Amino acid sequence: MKNKKHLTREQRYQIEALLVAKKFQKEIALIIGKAPSVVSRELKRNSHKRGYSARMAQMYVDERKERFKQKRKFTEPIKRKIIREL
Repeated sequence: MKNKKHLTREQRYQIEALLVAKKFQKEIALIIGKAPSVVSRELKRNSHKRGYSARMAQMYVDERKERFKQKRKFTEPIKRKIIREL
């Protein structure tokens, strides 16, 4: 069952369709070839008030990816603050 770490866009659409078909998380995991915890985490992180939407989930994922893509700079003020805190 181990393969790529992240869910693909297609897998998100499969999850959405299987939820509409009233499948359990364990069944969904088996069908898409992921661990049940992956499906559970996906639903927890990317659901909204109206439930799970693959389109919205992918949008949330893309936004998070962009936000954390930026490199962090270790500037002099940060260095001084760390030294003070030690």
